[in-house]
Amino acid sequence: MPPPNPAPPLVGTLPLGAPLPGENLQRWLHRALRQAMLDGRLPGDSLLPGSRTLALQHGLARGTVQAAYDQLLSEGYLVARRGSGTRVSQTLPDRALQVGSTRRRATPPRADVQTVAPPSPAGPWIRRLDHLEPAFPLRPAAYTLQPFQPHRCDVDAFPMDVWRKLHIRHLRDSRRHALWDSDPAGLPALREAIAAHLAIARGVVVAPEQVVVIGSVQQALDLCLRLLVAPGEAVWMEDPGYPGARQVMLAAGARVVDVPVDSQGLRVADGVRAAPSARLAYVTPSRHAPLGVALSPARRVALLRWAAAHQACIFEDDYDSEYRFVARPIPALKSLPLAEAHVVLAGTFSKLMFPALRVAFVALPPHMVEPFVRGASLTARNANGLSQAVLADFMADGHFDRHVRRMRKLYAGRAQAFEDAAATHWQGLIEVPAAQAGLDVVGRLLTLDETTAVRRLAQAGLMARPLGLYTATHRLADALVMGFGAFDEGRIHAAAKAVAVALRKPG
Repeated sequence: MPPPNPAPPLVGTLPLGAPLPGENLQRWLHRALRQAMLDGRLPGDSLLPGSRTLALQHGLARGTVQAAYDQLLSEGYLVARRGSGTRVSQTLPDRALQVGSTRRRATPPRADVQTVAPPSPAGPWIRRLDHLEPAFPLRPAAYTLQPFQPHRCDVDAFPMDVWRKLHIRHLRDSRRHALWDSDPAGLPALREAIAAHLAIARGVVVAPEQVVVIGSVQQALDLCLRLLVAPGEAVWMEDPGYPGARQVMLAAGARVVDVPVDSQGLRVADGVRAAPSARLAYVTPSRHAPLGVALSPARRVALLRWAAAHQACIFEDDYDSEYRFVARPIPALKSLPLAEAHVVLAGTFSKLMFPALRVAFVALPPHMVEPFVRGASLTARNANGLSQAVLADFMADGHFDRHVRRMRKLYAGRAQAFEDAAATHWQGLIEVPAAQAGLDVVGRLLTLDETTAVRRLAQAGLMARPLGLYTATHRLADALVMGFGAFDEGRIHAAAKAVAVALRKPG
């Protein structure tokens, strides 16, 4: 007669594999045992050795084994019965969730993810997101900045020693209050510093109470859409224009109306003809993203008059406005008459300082402050309080203004180097205009299409973005958006030569 209970498998002899890079031993053991159960190497009702025994077999601490066992018990993979030890469950959670199917998966699920069928039907926001690819690729694990990658500042030129000292100042015992939650509208000292900066640098006079500190310009646009635009209502979008803004609009369910852009900026009359009753218009008037042109004075007036006549909101993205090389920065649209009640001015410190800062701001019409702050508090609570405190000191002590002036001079030199390198190496390949502002330019392709050019540059370890990425309806000539801000003059010239070789390569 066979014994009532089969002998348990020798878990110590199972090929449990090695931990993944950076994986702690408890997570590894939990993953390896769970996978052995799913693969059938540890069948249901198998008796596992005691924690001490398994620890000795694999050279682990007993506490590590016991913690992995406890997690598997809590998840339903193991059962513990007094007098009969710890055994593999007869019904694994993964099997129970495979409703209507008894087939084993050809590829087991990741060990740290519970895979279940999504509920149906999906919510409207999920359905909208399903149709939206990320405007720009997510940052890979091993991030390398490639020459001529656009929209990038030079983080190596940032005065990190100053920033570190200010951080240390706020981490002293006497300033521990900086570690608590901050006002959802932002740290008062920072709001005052931003209001003072806007008055001097952008010609915008607003009370500090009209300034709200947030995480990004896209977050500000998302909140404005939620507050002002019902699903299906029209909004104007520059075309070409910043893809991230378009995706926020589409995710919000707005009806995006593409308004063309020419050498004078947004063609306001076209927008009025296409959607006169639009609820919001997104514009980059000081330096268009990505074409680099400024909205002409006549069109600024026309845009403001349209907004006033239809009680619409103008969302002014102050894109790269600080870095103008040929003259003083153009005053913001919000500085003009009629703007106070209709223009939301949004700007970010991420390009002026460093991308990881993730601190931005909006200057709001008075009637929008209270609902915007409530919306920001509900969706994001508040921006990073410690970073706000350090940034407030950075601005109050004059470091911010000095940094911007220094970077403006630095980027002007690199813009000139880029123009010189293009004239030297890209004759007959790319036509590059003089860069008067910002961190990048649009170069028109003279012989190749965008897809071929981008592919060849990528093969050579170079990067540029096709202008088509920024357009939806009004297709322009094949061109590349190319950045120069993050690269010194020597690298610009070397990379420009490599661009010429790549684009002239046959086939």
